[in-house]
Amino acid sequence: MNSPKEAVPLTRCGGTSPEGEEGSGVRRLSELSKSITMAQIARAAGVSQGAISSLLNDRDYGIRVSEKTRDRVFKVCREMGYVPNDLRAVVRMYPELGDYAFLISRDAGFGLEHPFLSRMIGAAMRAVTEPSQPITVSFYEEKTDCLAKPELLPQPLRCGTASKFIGIGPPNNSLLQTVARRGLPYVSLGTDLSQPGTASILADGQQASVLALEAFVRLGHRQLAIVSGPFGTNDPQVLELNRGVRLAYEQLGLPGDAQNVINGDLTFAAGIAACDALFARQPPPTAVFCMNDAAAAGLLARAQARGLKIPGDVSVIGCSNDALAERTMPLLSTIHLPAEEMGRVAVEEADRLVRSGPPWEAVKKVLPVRFIERGSCGPARRGKAGS
Repeated sequence: MNSPKEAVPLTRCGGTSPEGEEGSGVRRLSELSKSITMAQIARAAGVSQGAISSLLNDRDYGIRVSEKTRDRVFKVCREMGYVPNDLRAVVRMYPELGDYAFLISRDAGFGLEHPFLSRMIGAAMRAVTEPSQPITVSFYEEKTDCLAKPELLPQPLRCGTASKFIGIGPPNNSLLQTVARRGLPYVSLGTDLSQPGTASILADGQQASVLALEAFVRLGHRQLAIVSGPFGTNDPQVLELNRGVRLAYEQLGLPGDAQNVINGDLTFAAGIAACDALFARQPPPTAVFCMNDAAAAGLLARAQARGLKIPGDVSVIGCSNDALAERTMPLLSTIHLPAEEMGRVAVEEADRLVRSGPPWEAVKKVLPVRFIERGSCGPARRGKAGS
């Protein structure tokens, strides 16, 4: 079959060929064989032409093709230099040529305007050095059965030109199974997955909370409050931050007080509401840890509107280190979550795994966080904060 006119590199890490042989140089689609037939492939692979057609067209023609047979056929195709006309078949045969696709759960609670997500995707786009392999973004429903209704698969999976999938939010198990059946890896950003064939890239949420509360204790604070996510949330980042709060309270010997934990949607408005709730009580806190920067900014603004001095009357620490943290007055102390590094590592991991094959066991990488001290933190004052 004729190859496309445009030459596309077929290289792997270190300049190896698709078969992984060192020193074979760069192979391009235009340099591969142009007249190989399915009959020749079938003879070389020891399978029927119907099986070849089923594999190349990704269709079930009533012929069962095992993963072992599929791998053998694709290996023969690569060795013979066969290039299908259909780009989808090219990607199935040479998955390293496929696009990158961000798959975002609609239940994640945020969209592309969310600063943390924007930081991750921006870094991921910068990490893709091959201009012919773009990043696409698509959304999925967590509860949709994509096996029963394949037409509801995210577009990058339906069209078949993507091979490097990076997921954000609660997983859809049928979507994961679809990716696994194609022999492709799945990289999860922010959610710890245990399924074989997956890799999870996480920020150390527990350590984030510990660092924030340790900073308050070093400054002499004992009357602490927490602005957390929605009550009963399944957001993995919020769950890890909450675990870290419990761990820090135990390690630091802090008194627990349920009334000083305010749940909300972690928006600017939620920070305003949390401030009113906390400072309507006696004694009010002298320090507040907010589980993102937006809520911290709202709390800062409302506290100052109530006549409180920051950090004289109350110290505040946010979480994420988004651009907003350097636009508050005073500047917001916060825990830096490595969104940029997560995006870069996700692209590198997706590229590595699509070349080496999905891992037999789930892979997990936990990236460190750090405390950034700015103007919203100060020593605890003796006496009570204002109301």
